[in-house]
Amino acid sequence: MKELLKEYKVISTIKVQWGDMDAMQHVNNVVYVKWGETARIDYFFALGLFSPEKKQIKFAPILGFQSIKYIVPVIYPDKIYIGTKMEEIKTDRIILKSFYYSENLGKLVAIKTQEIIPFDYKTQMKIPVPKELILEINNLEGL
Repeated sequence: MKELLKEYKVISTIKVQWGDMDAMQHVNNVVYVKWGETARIDYFFALGLFSPEKKQIKFAPILGFQSIKYIVPVIYPDKIYIGTKMEEIKTDRIILKSFYYSENLGKLVAIKTQEIIPFDYKTQMKIPVPKELILEINNLEGL
């Protein structure tokens, strides 16, 4: 598992719960969305966006789009490791990819794409990706 995860700077660990499974006896597709949310927030924490030291954030990262490619079903019990990294920075959005790995299966089970839109709550409008955010991402990713 270590070898599979070595390229990611942010890794979230999820323990599969019995209640995550559905009538088909595998983890329900909606659960992957929730796991992806956890991975996305972990990435934001690693960037310092939700740090307690920052009293006022000039913008908020808003989820604009998400998709998940399901590769292999996951069943209870298992542990999922989600490696999240920045895939691309555009002028008005950041594209994150989260790669879900099953400890039991020892392989990739899903991939989530998330488009993050910087949003200014004062003006109630999306804004260009702030330069300071790009610097933080580059520092985190080692670019």
